[in-house]
Amino acid sequence: MSKGVLEINDCGLRMFHGTTEVLESPGVAIVNNREIITGTGALMRARSHPTQVNHQFWRRLSLETVKSENPGCRHHADLAFCHLKEIAGLCDLPDEVVLAVPANFTREQLALLLGVVKESPFNVVALADAATACISSCAPRGVHLHVELHRHQTLVSRVAVHERAELDIAETVTDAGLQHFQEAWARIFTDAFIMQCRFDPLHSAEAEQQLYDMLPLWIARAMRQGEVMAELDDRTAKVSLRQLQDASTPILSRVRAMIENLSEANSVVFVSHRWAEIPGGAQLAERIYLMPHNAVALAVDKRWQEVHSETGNLRLITELSAAPVGDIAVQVNAATEAGATHLLFGNRALAAQQPLFVSWQEGKLQVTPTPPSHPAATITHHAGRLALRVDAGAQLMLNGKEISTPVNLTAGDRIGVADFSDVITAISVEHYGA
Repeated sequence: MSKGVLEINDCGLRMFHGTTEVLESPGVAIVNNREIITGTGALMRARSHPTQVNHQFWRRLSLETVKSENPGCRHHADLAFCHLKEIAGLCDLPDEVVLAVPANFTREQLALLLGVVKESPFNVVALADAATACISSCAPRGVHLHVELHRHQTLVSRVAVHERAELDIAETVTDAGLQHFQEAWARIFTDAFIMQCRFDPLHSAEAEQQLYDMLPLWIARAMRQGEVMAELDDRTAKVSLRQLQDASTPILSRVRAMIENLSEANSVVFVSHRWAEIPGGAQLAERIYLMPHNAVALAVDKRWQEVHSETGNLRLITELSAAPVGDIAVQVNAATEAGATHLLFGNRALAAQQPLFVSWQEGKLQVTPTPPSHPAATITHHAGRLALRVDAGAQLMLNGKEISTPVNLTAGDRIGVADFSDVITAISVEHYGA
């Protein structure tokens, strides 16, 4: 009997077979009097049909009336049902499914969700809090935070881990969702096109849709290369990673404030994979751990018998057995260690005020301010911290161990490559004055 997980997050509902992601579908709907379109198809029309779009139905899941002439769309729950039905039609469903839900769903929303799912093709056998599941499978003993990005908000969950991991509290940071980041970045790109090309992408719905469709690609390229040449309607504009980081800063600051309010001295901040796609996202906290994209599926797979309900009476699971101490492999910077401000390479101290790129050629490690043809990693400076982001496929070493996920650098960290003698050392430079 096959098993899987459906993660409820309006950035993208994700369907897993075992621990393999088979589908992601954004929580967006286009509604007119003829049809209801959900998921990726709706997202690709959202800017060109602004009066028909609804991207609130998961966050506001309820029987609240929706103004619509379509008889299939009476309230937000109808749109949620349509979305689930579309997902079911796009992939083969596992025989049994665990719903991983955000901790800020109310009792009424959970009850409504179960009612909607009951009418759908999904055979749900458990309902689990996503943050508790993720942290239970990998966190050391202590009180830790799980930070998840949603379409309209960020959810910060505090989980206490002892013999069991138990959800303590969950708080939302409003106006700090993926959509707010995208709108901030869109303004940067729009200003760049206006200043450099005298072209306003927001002047027409079609061009605005193209701009938003291209944003993920442009952001990813800027994070790899330090800048991006954005092309739109035969026009080209250059935007730097620093501009995108600055645009993200007001939103990130609100998230950091919530993290600082809920964390304890030894808390580790576990952030979802979505933060790796946000400029400055790797610098949300000093003691940060970026979780793999299938973290929730891995966690549920390990605890399938613990979460599985044989009776059909589903309740929200907010407490699970913690991982054995010997199985904990999470490594984070100690809170007392100094954050790195510069890089020392050979006889040069590099400030990294602009992105720096690590590569190796002909047996030599290199650090350059311009992107090489095959960069291994990018080092960026944001909010007083240096962050190391490793490119996919690059075998880079940090303090003698291979690393693949973004990490904040601490003074004394050594970056290198196996069998290469050269290393880049992260250092902290202190300034003294009268």
